[in-house]
Amino acid sequence: MANTAIDEKAQKTIADYVGDMVALESHIEEALDRQLKETEGDPQAHAAVQRFHDMVKGNRDALKAYQERVGTTAGNPIIDKGAALLGVAAGVIDRIRTEGISKSLRDDYTAFNHACIGYTMLHVTAVALGDTETATMAERGLTGHASAVQEINHIMGDVVIRELQKDNHTLADTQAAQKNRQAVDRIWGQTDKSNMTQQMA
Repeated sequence: MANTAIDEKAQKTIADYVGDMVALESHIEEALDRQLKETEGDPQAHAAVQRFHDMVKGNRDALKAYQERVGTTAGNPIIDKGAALLGVAAGVIDRIRTEGISKSLRDDYTAFNHACIGYTMLHVTAVALGDTETATMAERGLTGHASAVQEINHIMGDVVIRELQKDNHTLADTQAAQKNRQAVDRIWGQTDKSNMTQQMA
């Protein structure tokens, strides 16, 4: 078990949360695996998807190994339900992936945010129940997905511009991608609740 000091009920609760994250990471990894081929025509997007794929696969493999220790198995009904529910975010990719690389990245963004809140829930549960090892694992997972979300924020403008050019649009502003990055960074900074709290203090 992750922490022998926590009681049996806490261990089961944490094990079920870990199982949910195994299911989610597995669904996302499968979708990203297909995107590796689909993004070959855009080196920047392809390199990003490769990094995302490696990160998600690493998370999944680590979670699976950890899952064996905390006692949750693939046959757990909680996990079966989690696979159905949590796979929805990653499954969106399959339905829209033919419409362009930018829309695939948009759907990755949705799936990664889904993973972020899942890891947030796992983290607070582990902290509250006294399982520091699981909390540390949740932090690592959250960090990877949060970083991926920020990377998409920064490359999306470039990808969209290239698709507009491919569709023979005449650009009114050739600096649109850079302006987009600046606007996105500004808005995320302005809406950061920790910054707002500090400013009000």
